[in-house]
Amino acid sequence: MSVFPFMVCLFFLYQLLLASSNGAYYAQLPERIMALSGSCVQIPCTFDAPEDKLKNPESTFGFWIKTGYNFNNPTNLVVFNGSANIIKGFSLIEILGNLSQRECTTVFYDVMKNHSDNYYFRMEIYPVFWIYTYKDNPVNISVSDSPQPLILKPNDLKEVMEKTTVNLNCSAEAPCPKHPPTISWSNIPESANITTQLQEKPDKTHLMFSHVTFEASYMDHKKNISCTATYPRKTSEDSTVETTVMLRVLFPPKETHIIDPSASVSVGTNVTLTCKSKASPSNNMTFSWHKRGEDSQLDLGEQLTFPVNKRSGGWYFCIAKNKHGFQKSNEIQLIVGGEFISIYRY
Repeated sequence: MSVFPFMVCLFFLYQLLLASSNGAYYAQLPERIMALSGSCVQIPCTFDAPEDKLKNPESTFGFWIKTGYNFNNPTNLVVFNGSANIIKGFSLIEILGNLSQRECTTVFYDVMKNHSDNYYFRMEIYPVFWIYTYKDNPVNISVSDSPQPLILKPNDLKEVMEKTTVNLNCSAEAPCPKHPPTISWSNIPESANITTQLQEKPDKTHLMFSHVTFEASYMDHKKNISCTATYPRKTSEDSTVETTVMLRVLFPPKETHIIDPSASVSVGTNVTLTCKSKASPSNNMTFSWHKRGEDSQLDLGEQLTFPVNKRSGGWYFCIAKNKHGFQKSNEIQLIVGGEFISIYRY
């Protein structure tokens, strides 16, 4: 046997060992990805490699190793072997990135809870025989049966004045961009404007982002506005997650009106009129009572009570007021005739 081929083999073996032990190269991977069982998970991935090794490679292969980085250790599982096109433990694993361009983004399909573990990326380039396992920075995949909580901003929505613009943002993690969650809103006005899009985060993972804007109305006061994300899964049903915020609208009195007695009132007895109104805030709202043609107010308070006599006939109204404004009610007419009075609304 010639000495030269033997020396060449030793040289290549040395290069392989050096590449496997050298920590000079780095794979850009998120430290941790939260995945949803029954769905897929996309791992954003780029890597460093010697420039000369990637110039004219005939073949580049990617590998993913579960649990540990040692390719030959039987306690670790090579879940994806790009050179032999072997997949273990998953229904499908697909490298989306162009390895010759240092792109190794990969999708693991149909992940289950037992797939939770550390995963290491490995590269093999031929015929230059460059092999390297990126052992210093694995990605940890944590699989759950439930989606992650939504983020709704602002989550402590302050009081807003009516007719001002309300802006709400809702974001849902999208570990599987190929099958992202859908976002829906409830208890928002029909005129609300909604924009939803898939966004990339700084670590290259994704989220579904939804923005809703509308004009605040007093009819929306104390409404619970909900954002719901629905995740498609290969299970019996999809998974949903929801978050809610209460909208508090400040507004002057609205729908101010008088409630009159339902029973007939006879002359000589007392009649009670009640003023009702919606307002926010309502704890400092005041009511005043008035009669058409009289300059001074009749009384203060939510109710007006007085004895009925011949001079009681006329047009009555109330005014509700808070710090944001006031509103006058419609007038009612009291007609005194015979032994009873009649009340009419206008």
